[in-house]
Amino acid sequence: MTTEEVVELTSKYTYGTWRFQKNWKPMHLVDAEGCHFTDASGKKYLDLSSQLMCVSLGHKNKAVIEAIVEQARSLPYAAPGFATDVRAELSKLLLEVLPKGLEKFYFSTSGTEANEAAIKIARMYTGKYKIISRYNSYHGSTAAGIAATGDPRRWAVEPAGKIDGVIFAPECNCYRCPIKHSYPGCNIACVEYIEHMIKNESNVAAVILEPVVGTNGILIPPDEYLPRLRQICDENNVLIIADEVMSGWGRTGKWFAVNHWNISPDILTTAKGITTAYVPLGLTATTMNSSHQ
Repeated sequence: MTTEEVVELTSKYTYGTWRFQKNWKPMHLVDAEGCHFTDASGKKYLDLSSQLMCVSLGHKNKAVIEAIVEQARSLPYAAPGFATDVRAELSKLLLEVLPKGLEKFYFSTSGTEANEAAIKIARMYTGKYKIISRYNSYHGSTAAGIAATGDPRRWAVEPAGKIDGVIFAPECNCYRCPIKHSYPGCNIACVEYIEHMIKNESNVAAVILEPVVGTNGILIPPDEYLPRLRQICDENNVLIIADEVMSGWGRTGKWFAVNHWNISPDILTTAKGITTAYVPLGLTATTMNSSHQ
């Protein structure tokens, strides 16, 4: 097929996610290797976003491809109820890199599924149902994930199409502080407000947040933010769910973004870079007893 045919068929029969569909004309990609991808005209581009912030080890990584081929030849699929060598080996490797205390794993096929599982686990363990998320956040596109998403992508599915019980706190954005007009003297009012919400809402099971916000602007919290949030949640028997779908696997210079602040969440979710996006995999990691200790 010609490039024109490929683009026409793609735009006519598939949805381009999170965009206006009318007049969408996607670029026709034909190759990718290392840090570059190539369009149908032969023009090479530096893949600065590693596609959807996920191809962490580069395109056509031979070691990854060979591992996939070897696994497909030996055991391409096993239902979750069975034990396999590769699942056991992965669990051992995860213990080496995850924040201290995260030792029980639920595997899924995407980051949004990982967040769905995290919310279910938090509710079942605590017996409470409210989830605090933040504005300027993104946690996925399925019912629980989009309900916990603070940005405008949530609006289109309200009131149906999402779960109840999610409430929103101010985002941590020191450049455009949602509480004070300037950062000096702020004293992390945005995290102190979360404590106010917990005490006044009751029934709060967990706070879900991206330690470093990704798609909504690369928002990095001040040094005091996450340690103070850990303290607030401990004092009020509320779990912390760290959504590291985008920020995990070395994207911030450490294995996971929470490592920069030396805190351990009660639940950590991740996907994308865990397989460098060559195969679908999501991870929900919890403590053995849902305690961060």
